[in-house]
Amino acid sequence: MAFQTLLTRRTRRPRQAQPAKFRADIQALRAFAVTAVVLNHFWVERLPGGYIGVDVFFVISGYLITRHLMDELSSTGRLKFGQFYARRMRRLLPAALLVSLAGLAGAWFILPFSRWTDVAQETLASAFYAENWVLAAKSIDYSASHDLATTVQHYWSLSVEEQFYLVWPVLLAGAFLLAGRLRKSRLAVVAGVMVVVFAASLVFCILYTDSNKNEAYFVTTTRAWEFAAGALLALLAIRLGDASASRASAAFRTFWHVLGVAGATTLLVTVVAFNDRTPFPGYMALVPVLATGAIILSGTVLGRSAVPGAGWGPLQYLGDVSYSLYLWHWPVLMLAIPLLGDPMHSWQRALLVLLSVVLAALSKKFIEDPGRKHLFRGRPSWNSLVAGLGGMAVVGVVSFAMVFSVGVAQQQQAAELASLSQSPCYGARSMENGAQSCSARFGPPRAENIGATEAPWFNVPECKTDADPIVVQGSKRLDDCDFSGGRKDAVTAWLVGDSHAEQWKAAIIPMARKLQWHLKLSLLGGCPVVDVKRIAFMDAPSLSASTQNRCLEWSQKVSDRILAAKPDRVIVSAFASKETIDDGTGRNQQAQYRDAVQRRITPWVKHGSKVTIIRDTPLTLKTMSPTCLSSNSGKPLACSTARASAVIPDPVVAAVEALKPPRTGVVDMTDQFCDASRCYAAIGGLYVYFDGDHVARSYVGSMAALFERRFETADGKV
Repeated sequence: MAFQTLLTRRTRRPRQAQPAKFRADIQALRAFAVTAVVLNHFWVERLPGGYIGVDVFFVISGYLITRHLMDELSSTGRLKFGQFYARRMRRLLPAALLVSLAGLAGAWFILPFSRWTDVAQETLASAFYAENWVLAAKSIDYSASHDLATTVQHYWSLSVEEQFYLVWPVLLAGAFLLAGRLRKSRLAVVAGVMVVVFAASLVFCILYTDSNKNEAYFVTTTRAWEFAAGALLALLAIRLGDASASRASAAFRTFWHVLGVAGATTLLVTVVAFNDRTPFPGYMALVPVLATGAIILSGTVLGRSAVPGAGWGPLQYLGDVSYSLYLWHWPVLMLAIPLLGDPMHSWQRALLVLLSVVLAALSKKFIEDPGRKHLFRGRPSWNSLVAGLGGMAVVGVVSFAMVFSVGVAQQQQAAELASLSQSPCYGARSMENGAQSCSARFGPPRAENIGATEAPWFNVPECKTDADPIVVQGSKRLDDCDFSGGRKDAVTAWLVGDSHAEQWKAAIIPMARKLQWHLKLSLLGGCPVVDVKRIAFMDAPSLSASTQNRCLEWSQKVSDRILAAKPDRVIVSAFASKETIDDGTGRNQQAQYRDAVQRRITPWVKHGSKVTIIRDTPLTLKTMSPTCLSSNSGKPLACSTARASAVIPDPVVAAVEALKPPRTGVVDMTDQFCDASRCYAAIGGLYVYFDGDHVARSYVGSMAALFERRFETADGKV
């Protein structure tokens, strides 16, 4: 009561809340925003900056919600929080929950079971509006390939908005309360609070984007300033008054017209000029935010849109169904890719966009509008809140059921793999035994060796964190695997490298167990073993000082420990062809790697270790992935690629072959992935690759015997 009493104290007669005035310019902005996002997802190469549509939505939300709440606070002196949240639930939840359930059902029938867990987990997160934090934790690149995207990945922006809806009423009510206590202008105090939020969030956004671009794209704290920008627009509109230019001079009205048109032009340029290399959301997000602000403010002052054509009927209708269209378009695309293949023809994409619009229209008419206008009408707010939470719980139960079903599917596939493993044509064995004995070696997979159990990153009971670990930025990077059985004369070996070294564990660990080695593992994804900073990864710039320092610190500590331990064997493998280094000389990568590899491995050899380099596996080129096989069921050769494109020089191997150091050898398993002309996604009834980058564990295991034989004969063969 004290809170409400303080809010109701005034120094002047409260104005009455005015009914919300329809804004054709804002409706047109919604249409533009959803069109930009949809076209970006379906034709990213043609509209690479379409992702800024989300920023437009954020500014609109900040503007409209702030105006609504300010009207309520000014007219009544308080906020009815229950009614506000109930309205939000009735407006947003019915359609969102329906689409998320449809996405779960589609994933169940269309996607391989390896994708079900991610879809279910993210659907659960989306139902409870935490998807943005999940994606940030996964460090998803929003502009990357669709290969691992779920049917609800786009819900991240809805999660950010819902978090805004939770906080904003409390923030505004608190600012009103503060103004009452200070006996200051409420508008001024609220504006001051918004300026603080805007400035603090923007600074954090710029700094965080610079150091962690992928995470920064999703987290709420890097986006709050965009809502605050909309709020400041609302406060300025209240201060200026709607249609304040109606009696002003022609020059004054012309200024606002020009400002609005300039904003619209800027948005159009942005969706074409921005791309995945733009430092976004960072300082560049100011461009679409300010442009959106210019359009909204000019429309407020003029009392109509400053942009010609904003009131066009189809554009207005598109704005009307923008929420449902945003919901539907992404799962339609994600579920169509496995059925139609990727890339799809333009006419196929156009039909999918049309399907999304039809679904949006139906959803708007039969779900959105009834939910907003009729659901629990005249009933207490808690009815809507309880019903909303109940709907979220239903999605949660279905998500958990889907996760449980993954375990069942994995057990079935494990049994199938065990049966297939007895065949001489199982996996890579089919490459050894020749085309005559294994005529269907490049045929469709007979088992789905995909999913978490096929990940290269795994451990066995004999492997534990080393008692004296290598610590890099707080993370322990050394495992001790004792297969010696207590033998004092056991061979000591180290496996070092990135995730492309880790994928060979499925062959190295069985060999180490058989030969009773004492094996150490030090692996750090994305990091070269050499003493030179990495400036790009997978051809994308990687200039983060933190990442560069982590790699350099790890590689140096690993080298120092190897020199101190003097193991019998050191095994190295790396994704060096896609880990671009820079030693400052400006030379080509082969020359830089040659010198860096020499500096690194020569001391190891001089201290008595034998060094074996495993040649890196062929590039998948986004073709030889499980997603491609799922999209081309029964046509695995559609996912093969030319050997000349997939098998490129390995800079580490090239360096060793050029230097020919003693006690050093190379193991090359390329012929287990490719024949003389092509490389394959399915071999011997197995998926070759776990994802778009790493080899599946079962496939590596199928070549373990051959790997051991080649390893034993590799010394000195460079």
